[in-house]
Amino acid sequence: MPLSETNKPQSQSIEDLIAQLDSPTVISQGESPNRKCLKGKRTGTSFVRHNSNGTNSVPLLQKNIITSKKYTKNLKSLNNRGLPKKNGAGGKHTWGAPGCELTDYYIDSKDPNYDSEDGPDILVTNYREIDVDDFDRDIKPLVLEFFQNGDTIEVIDQLKTCRLRSRPHLVSYLVQIALENNNTCRELMSRLLRDLTYEILTEPDYSLGFDILLKNLNEITLDNPDAAEKTGTFIARAIADKVINRRYIDRFYDNQSVEEENMPDLKDSLVFKSVESARVLVTMNNHLNQLSHIWGNKGGFLAVTELVDKIKEIIQELYDSRDVDEAIRCLKELNVPHFHHELVFEAIDFALQKANDSAMDLIVDFFEKLCKTVVVTYDQFKMGLVRVVDIIQDISLDVPNASAMLEKMMNKCDVRGFVNESILDLLPNRSRKRFVSEGDGGKIKEDVY
Repeated sequence: MPLSETNKPQSQSIEDLIAQLDSPTVISQGESPNRKCLKGKRTGTSFVRHNSNGTNSVPLLQKNIITSKKYTKNLKSLNNRGLPKKNGAGGKHTWGAPGCELTDYYIDSKDPNYDSEDGPDILVTNYREIDVDDFDRDIKPLVLEFFQNGDTIEVIDQLKTCRLRSRPHLVSYLVQIALENNNTCRELMSRLLRDLTYEILTEPDYSLGFDILLKNLNEITLDNPDAAEKTGTFIARAIADKVINRRYIDRFYDNQSVEEENMPDLKDSLVFKSVESARVLVTMNNHLNQLSHIWGNKGGFLAVTELVDKIKEIIQELYDSRDVDEAIRCLKELNVPHFHHELVFEAIDFALQKANDSAMDLIVDFFEKLCKTVVVTYDQFKMGLVRVVDIIQDISLDVPNASAMLEKMMNKCDVRGFVNESILDLLPNRSRKRFVSEGDGGKIKEDVY
């Protein structure tokens, strides 16, 4: 059935209706805007909406959208395609835009929330001025701590925060402290002087410092009788480490340089002894390789395997010479109190391998003097004994009665009073002793070794 004229506009598409509603139309002349339209009939003109002022308003569809915004939640506008806000960099619980972690964080000083602590850190170093009179207060504790840890980098970092007024006096002061200690501390001080060359001190500082030290030998030898010879050793070691030039010694024997001002007088017996000692050491070692170990390789600078070999040599020399005091002196020179448990272990193992009363009595005498003079502490002695007990089964493969011999040694130590019950409790458990016979009157069979 064909569409009637009244239904013809209904067959139009929705897009055409929206376009007609949005586009303004002109009212034809002679027609009243308030003219009534018969039902089912529509003229060619469109309705327009007037506001209270009589001017054209916004299109009807757009007005309806604007009006409905306040009644609609989470409305996506026509221009919004549902993309994340600020490309993912905005809103709560977001990681930020991709690549934002690579950009520098901008801090605006005009921001009301700006905090000065958020700005870049500026390191301000307060240099302390240290005079010669302040060495005992500021430098000596640092050096004594260095003798314990041997960390030259820490000493250099601490000295960099100080403004030294007299660097040659610092060299003289450091060597004097080392002269008051053992060879291990002197070896550490030689290494410190070598490392300070590239950081704080220069060659003229060392030359003037050793000159000051040579001039003060008369006072230093009052407390250290061998200070002159040891000072010459320091000078020779400094030449080997390329801290100073060999010219420093040669100038004492050069006629043109003898008349220099502030130069130590070689006519002084102590100065001559020190300089001559340094000259002999440098002349004997043309390649200066041996001077790098002039203070000896002490325990703190040895590998564990070499340290074990040193301890075994001490025990073997003790067995050959029977001189306990000499063995204790060699152990003290080794200067490894943290490794004394190895001495206890090796000494007990040596006595068990010898398997005779003479070796056991010698080791017991050695342990007694070590413990009573506190050369070996209780913890180190206990640790060494525990190591022996742990491998007593392996020792028994070579020495079948090792457990009985170990128990006999510890009983002798208990009788002399330098071990307690906690030490004896560490010994391996043995089966009860057998009676000689049923008619022996309760006597216990003697141990046979």
